Amino acid sequence: MEGKGNSFYLNTLEMASDIICIQEHWLYEFQKQVLGHVLPNMDMHIRCSDTNEEIDNFKLPRGKGGVAIAWKNHLTPSVQEIQSGNNRIIAVELKSPFNLCIICVYMPTNNSGDSYLEYTECLDIISSIFSTYSATHRIIIAGDFNGTLKPPRKYNKHDRLLQAFVQEMSLKQSYADKSTFFHHSGLSCSQIDYILDNTTSSIISSYKTHDRCPSNSSSHVPVSAKIDVKAKVKQSPVKPNSARQFKFQWKDIDSESFNSFINEELSQYNIEKHSLEENIQFLCNCLKKAAAVAVPSKIIKLKGPQSISNNPQPSSNL
Repeated sequence: MEGKGNSFYLNTLEMASDIICIQEHWLYEFQKQVLGHVLPNMDMHIRCSDTNEEIDNFKLPRGKGGVAIAWKNHLTPSVQEIQSGNNRIIAVELKSPFNLCIICVYMPTNNSGDSYLEYTECLDIISSIFSTYSATHRIIIAGDFNGTLKPPRKYNKHDRLLQAFVQEMSLKQSYADKSTFFHHSGLSCSQIDYILDNTTSSIISSYKTHDRCPSNSSSHVPVSAKIDVKAKVKQSPVKPNSARQFKFQWKDIDSESFNSFINEELSQYNIEKHSLEENIQFLCNCLKKAAAVAVPSKIIKLKGPQSISNNPQPSSNL
């Protein structure tokens, strides 16, 4: 993702995806709701770089890191967050005829003297999750590995660590031979983003490394795959007379994302083919969508049910 500036592109991935693993959202704990606006039809499990030690928003430094797993709302009854991990590793359990454990990773980069130790520590955490769930679940691990499964590079000490780990865990590789990372300088590219699984017969099909796109401001391109899973789908009951009112925090607007979203929408709309009323409606909807993507909001009113039953029904929790 690489920050809120890439919100529009992430939003375009929502329609074709039931589950999205996100790395480098660059959000702090107090900004987590931003992803909810970008992916309005999804629930999510999210961790930030300051999840374990929140940062004061006074003179806040630029965001970094962060991981999230987002899933379509109708899957929520079948999804259980897994508490293991850290601010680079996050996981959920998808309950189905065969239970599925999905791990999203953003591994350390090869740019510091401590990166070898940090990378090893992250592999240990992933290994611990494998030990807990491998006997009862099929496991999918996806994300930015900051290491390649292609022939090891002499300058990158992570490659051999990753390849040894993949072999030890018997992870299946369905990837295409295409680069997934393109340095902004244009001088280098590599394949460091993968979706892997640990099943005897791979459950991954239709593996795809996406092409570069003008609306994607990230140095990475997405990888996607189809996994056939029969999960329990149920809509959560809506409470009667319940309503939330939000107020946009315009002073915190992400102007770049706001303008980018509007320009993208306008480029796909032919104003001359529509009536004045249709054009006005389009512009109003465009502004609303742009605000949802680029402007933080907060709840200013929460109104619950008007009456309480004398015999309340028990609720089910995940």
